[in-house]
Amino acid sequence: METHLTPPEADISHLGATSEPTSDVLVRAVRGDSEKVSVKEILDALDARSFGLAVLLFSLPSIVPMPPGVPTVVGIILLIVAVQMVIGREDLWLPGILSKREFDRKAIVGAFEGLAPRLQMIERVMKPRLLFMTGRVGAVFIGVIVLIMAIVLILPLPPGGNFPPALACAVLGMGLAQRDGVIVLVGLVVSVVALVAVSFVTLVFIQQLPAMLEWLGGLFGMGPAAS
Repeated sequence: METHLTPPEADISHLGATSEPTSDVLVRAVRGDSEKVSVKEILDALDARSFGLAVLLFSLPSIVPMPPGVPTVVGIILLIVAVQMVIGREDLWLPGILSKREFDRKAIVGAFEGLAPRLQMIERVMKPRLLFMTGRVGAVFIGVIVLIMAIVLILPLPPGGNFPPALACAVLGMGLAQRDGVIVLVGLVVSVVALVAVSFVTLVFIQQLPAMLEWLGGLFGMGPAAS
């Protein structure tokens, strides 16, 4: 007789839960012999089913220094990943134009290896708890938050504006990957702080924009003509 499992006993492997340390999985996903690493290659290393790991992986480039264009691409990828989490898709999918995108492997590996010790410090205190936060319903809720953060990441933000929402996504992804509901709760708090921080920075930037334009106009001799 067929048995139907219900959360939290139901299979949630596609959400990214893993017994292997997250830091090891991420570094292994980007290492290789070729000079370039494609998005598809990275997803294949994550078994194309690990939504939590994917959220963490693609939020990190907006936290650490990366080659130009990388943060924008990963922001779009995060948006697509989040939509699939919200609709409950089990297999992670990306359009070919994104999955074939390649980056310099040395830069990616260097950045991730630099972050690994920090991730390992967090992993020491992580453990499966508050499992309802990382079950199917919890993952949908996390997907909604990541979706909002991804939209913010794609926007043309002032310098430094990408860091708060990217950090929020990274914390949420790590909590989902390790099935730690406490870390997910921390990620939710960081998400609220991120929205407040980005709103404040953007507001200040908009308020100062006229003065900046006037200063630039004077610098290049394009000020208003004298009457």
